[in-house]
Amino acid sequence: MEITIYLIFTVAACVLAFGIMPLVIRLAEKQGVIELNDERKTHTERVSSFGGVGIMAAFSLPIIALIFAGNNSPLAAFGLAIPLFAISLLDDIYGLKVTLRFAVHGAIGLAVYLLGFSILPWHINPVLGAGATMLFTMLLINAYNLIDGINGLAGGLGVIASLAFGTVFSLRSEHEMALASFSFAGAILGFLHFNFGKKAMIFMGDNGSTVLGFLTALMAMAILNAEAGQGAIEFENGLALVLAVVAVPVVDVFKVALMRAYRGKSPFSPDRTHIHHLFTDKLLSHPTACAMLFGWTLLLVALAICLPGHYAFQMVAALTIVPYLMARAIRFINHLIESEPKREALGN
Repeated sequence: MEITIYLIFTVAACVLAFGIMPLVIRLAEKQGVIELNDERKTHTERVSSFGGVGIMAAFSLPIIALIFAGNNSPLAAFGLAIPLFAISLLDDIYGLKVTLRFAVHGAIGLAVYLLGFSILPWHINPVLGAGATMLFTMLLINAYNLIDGINGLAGGLGVIASLAFGTVFSLRSEHEMALASFSFAGAILGFLHFNFGKKAMIFMGDNGSTVLGFLTALMAMAILNAEAGQGAIEFENGLALVLAVVAVPVVDVFKVALMRAYRGKSPFSPDRTHIHHLFTDKLLSHPTACAMLFGWTLLLVALAICLPGHYAFQMVAALTIVPYLMARAIRFINHLIESEPKREALGN
């Protein structure tokens, strides 16, 4: 019976997003709101960045149904997605200062802690717990925002995270969190129909990617702080699972920030050094690059669940760097292929 309810919520959110997205596309076209090109972007077509509007609407309706049913105990923090969505939507339309956005992200991270979510065990000093929770929330909000650079990547990673976390919640009988997770996965799947592929009809925008990062942070913290005796997987496996699903965006944001600092640039300066740029610049198509990163994330998730606790975390942590090695190897091979005709011409 529970599986049927999970499936109903997932499909309902997916159908809602699928139905809402064309309306959002037409509204954006009418208002002339498009995502501008810059150093990070690969698209040349005029495409709206209002995808988060449809995702948020499709996800909110099942959550509202849960709250009206009286199952709102763990769901209050999900309401914090609303101010985050609003500030991100304003940023997409008007462009806001980084300091203002970060201030809102930090305030939301602190509110998350006050509503009962924490990245650290609850016996840790409250000040330390609040600070770590705020930083973790801000990290994922911005990591998923920055990884949203090619069609379908952020959304696909969000689906994997939501389904993985939702499965664990269902095994723990945390039905409200499971329903929220599966509903979010369904909403993103409905959006991906219009976003995945060589040419997108709509982009997620900051209004979608920041909410994706925030909700992933909430689900991750709920995975790590289950009550004793309630967990379906050991804490070490839970830690490995969280690392597995967020590895691509989190490792990417640290790698890019460190490389920019090494070159004397601001961590916020735009460039094309993200993992998806390494794969796609004159190399792979968007769908192929996404498939490789999705497959790698799924492999890490499988290792996190199947290996013994401490081995799971060590293995996942050690393997997070592999996509960058793959990208470098592909670029090296491509360089050799491109250089061969030049060498033959010089030889003649």
